[in-house]
Amino acid sequence: MKIIERTIILSCAAIFLFIVFKAVYNGVQANRSLIKPQSSNYYQIIDKDFNKTIDVPFTNIHSYRGNADYIYMSVDQKSPSLDNKIVQYNRKTQKYKTIFNTKFDMPSVQGVELNDNWLLWVDADESGWQLNPYIMNLKTQEIHPLTKENEENVFNDFPVLIGDYAAWIKMDRKSEKAEVMLKNLKTGETTSIFNLNSFTSLSAKDGKLLFTDKKDHFGYIYLYDVKSKEIKEFKSSYEFIGWTRLLNDQQWVYLTFDAPSEPSTGDGKLIFYDAATNHSQEVVSDIDSVSELNTDFNNEVFLYFNENGYYKKFKIQDHLLVEDGLLETRYFFRFSAENDIYIYDQELPNEKSKLIIQSELPN
Repeated sequence: MKIIERTIILSCAAIFLFIVFKAVYNGVQANRSLIKPQSSNYYQIIDKDFNKTIDVPFTNIHSYRGNADYIYMSVDQKSPSLDNKIVQYNRKTQKYKTIFNTKFDMPSVQGVELNDNWLLWVDADESGWQLNPYIMNLKTQEIHPLTKENEENVFNDFPVLIGDYAAWIKMDRKSEKAEVMLKNLKTGETTSIFNLNSFTSLSAKDGKLLFTDKKDHFGYIYLYDVKSKEIKEFKSSYEFIGWTRLLNDQQWVYLTFDAPSEPSTGDGKLIFYDAATNHSQEVVSDIDSVSELNTDFNNEVFLYFNENGYYKKFKIQDHLLVEDGLLETRYFFRFSAENDIYIYDQELPNEKSKLIIQSELPN
C-alpha cells in the first residue's frame, strides 16, 4: 500500500511518470491501483479494546485514523470505482455515519489524517490527476476545502496535520515548480514556506514538519518549527532520499534509493538521525523493496521490506535505533498508529475482510 518516496527532479515528461510512480510505491497514501476489488465479502470491524465485532456494508476500507472514541475511514459503499465516502465509526455504540460523499464520478477518497481538533482527507478521481483536500472542525462539524477545488494545472499533494495547521506540497504542472504550503486552520491564512527543487514527502509531529530536497547531488532534510517559523537544514550523505518519518521533535528515519533512472541495486538503506547528537546511523542496508515504513506513538519504527512476510520492529535506545523483534503480518495490510490507537487491515482467504482496532499490538 505504501509508496517508496524518491526525491525526483521533475521534467515535463516526468510529471505524469512521477504520479504513476507514486501510485505504485507510495506510503503516504497516494493513488491506489485502478483495479476495483472483486471480493464480494464485506468488512467486519473488530474492536479488541471494547471486545466488539460488527459487520459493515463496505467492500473496501482503505484509509483510516482513530482515537479513543471514533474511527474515521474512507470506504467503498456501492462505488463505481474505489472508495467513495468518509465514514465516522463510534467505538462505544458500534454505529457509523457518513460525513462526506465524493464529488467525483469515478472516485478514490483517501488520505485520512486526524488529531484532537481536526479531520482531514482527500477526495480524488480514480486516475489521481485531481486531488481536492478537505478539512473538518471536529467541534463544529463544519467541512471546508483546504485548497481551491479542481484548480487547473495545480497538483496539491496529500496534506498532513500539525496541530492547528495543515501542510502540503503544491506543484504547478506547467512550470514544474513545487513548494511547501502551510495553512492556519483557525485563521485560514495560507503561506509558502519553502521552494523545492524536487518533489518530496512530509512528516509532522510535536509541532515540527519534516521534508526533503535535493541540491548539488546531495539530499537535504529540513525541519520546520511551526510556532517559531524556524527552519533547520541537515545534509545527508546520500543523493536520493525520501519517505521521512518523524519520531519526535529531534529524531527521524528516512530511506535512501538508487537513482530513479537506474536499475535497482538492492542497496537501499534505512537511516536514523538524532539531531541532538548530530549522529546518523545506518540501521538496515541491502533493501531491495519497501512495502511500508511506519512509526507509532511510542517512538517505535516498523519496516516491511524485501517481502519478508513481517514487519521488523525497532526502538530507540541510548540515542540509537535498535532491533526489537518482529511483527507477524499474516494477510496484514495497511497500518495506522496514531493517537494511541493501532488500526490495521486483515484480509484472510475465504473470510470477511477485517479492520482491527486495539490500543496494543500483538506480541
